Amino acid sequence: MRLAIASTFTLGLLGSFLFAILAGLAVFFQAFDFYLIVGLVVLFNIIMWLVSPKISDITYSWFYDTKWIDLEELKQISPESAEVIEEVTEKYDYKTPKLGIIQDSNPQAFTYGSDRWNARILVTEGLFEYLDDNEAASVYAHELGHVTNRDFIIMTIANTIVQLLYLIAVRLYRTAARGGGDGRRKLALFGFAVLSYVFYIAGKYLVYYLSRVREYYADKFAGEHTEPNYLSSALIKISYGIMDSPDNNDLMKATESMGVMNMEQGEETGAVYYNASNLQDWDPLAKAFLFDIKNPWAKLLELKSTHPLTGKRVKHLCSRSSDPMFDFEQLKRKFDVDTGRLYRNFFQDIAVVSLPKLLLTAIPLAYLAGLYTGTAPSAHIAVAGLWISVLGGGKMMKTVYKYPLKGSAEKKNVIDLLADIYASPVRASKAKLSGEIIGRGRAGYRFGSDLMFKDQTGIMHLRYQSIVPVLGNFWFGWRHAEKFIDQAVEAKGWFLRGTMPWIGLRSLSSETSSTNSWVHIHGLITGAVILTLGILVLAAGLLV
Repeated sequence: MRLAIASTFTLGLLGSFLFAILAGLAVFFQAFDFYLIVGLVVLFNIIMWLVSPKISDITYSWFYDTKWIDLEELKQISPESAEVIEEVTEKYDYKTPKLGIIQDSNPQAFTYGSDRWNARILVTEGLFEYLDDNEAASVYAHELGHVTNRDFIIMTIANTIVQLLYLIAVRLYRTAARGGGDGRRKLALFGFAVLSYVFYIAGKYLVYYLSRVREYYADKFAGEHTEPNYLSSALIKISYGIMDSPDNNDLMKATESMGVMNMEQGEETGAVYYNASNLQDWDPLAKAFLFDIKNPWAKLLELKSTHPLTGKRVKHLCSRSSDPMFDFEQLKRKFDVDTGRLYRNFFQDIAVVSLPKLLLTAIPLAYLAGLYTGTAPSAHIAVAGLWISVLGGGKMMKTVYKYPLKGSAEKKNVIDLLADIYASPVRASKAKLSGEIIGRGRAGYRFGSDLMFKDQTGIMHLRYQSIVPVLGNFWFGWRHAEKFIDQAVEAKGWFLRGTMPWIGLRSLSSETSSTNSWVHIHGLITGAVILTLGILVLAAGLLV
């Protein structure tokens, strides 16, 4: 029932956005040609909805060497998965989806089709490498949840409405920009273009929301047809497989919006799982899940994601198990999270990030309002100089805030950083780590300047920045990065946690080599240059 309400609410709101734009245009301009645009887009999307499964079949077969199998062949690979498919399709009275296995070691699963009658479920070989039979079956059950709930149709309708809003915004803007008609008509066209674009942006986030809701319900469906703990452990192991797999992640990137897990979320959880499993200490993984649930930054970062955060999904599944993998109420008592501190830090971060943007918006608006009311002098150059100065000063302020220089770097290990519930993508914490460099941040790329660090507790991505942008990084990756690989090192820098955790390097040293990194300098230099330019323009404007 709640899934139906969420779908109806989202589609209804998106439809009201579209209706408001079209009705307003029809009344104001008597412009019925817009209905032709709507008709063509809807017709195109209906055709694509019907034929795209065939096109996708060809694409995955050509580019990813997909092997199509029947249910009997799946029984030889994963008996539990075949049993779940038979149970679900018999219960809901639809035929077995077309099944495929892709030759890729990244663990992934996804489904597509027009409806139940022509659904496909594809998985990679990596899914069976990282998961046991029960866990693989739970992933198949999750994908069957999408098929059974007819997510193809709902998401196609939602995306079509959002697409129409964007096309209308572009069409109206171009019509107004080309001119024609009186000023009142042009102003109205611009107004409707802006409104349609605002609805388009809002619509995108509504589609993200709807996608996350439907992922929750696919998880619930899996928990009803398999033990919920199996999918919880599957999600964790898939996360690790994403990070550990030797294959490139092209397929993961291509399918992450419809796959069982978002790739960037998976890399973060996978790193924590790897570290926790090595130590046989699951507290860091529990803390990472509490970060997903409690930290306001996690909630904000989730807004632009098609999948819920892994910690939230595991909590949702644990609530459905009689013997949950994690007792989240106990975890909250064990790790006493200072909610007040979390939100104080969050709002402070938001203020630092937002203040320059608010000023950059307010300055031209206030000036235009002053000109309109006759209370502001005509000083375009001076206002432009003030605006540029705020831009440069704001960039410097954000850089100083992001990479604090005061205080010494605390001795940390990787697991301490990954388990930090109070971590932020905006305000870094200074850290010093001892371990070794095990490779480049981007495996196989010989010019890559980023490195992968490992200590006794786990692994962490190190981000290097030369004092000379681009070329300096290229030179370091080509000529110097190799000197640190397989060497014991001490790394100093700043820890940040956004969609994935990383260290912004300040220095890196081994017994034979050392280097400095300047992740904290570029924003200051760029901001100072812009600020100086702004002051010069402001001074020139005041003298004119």
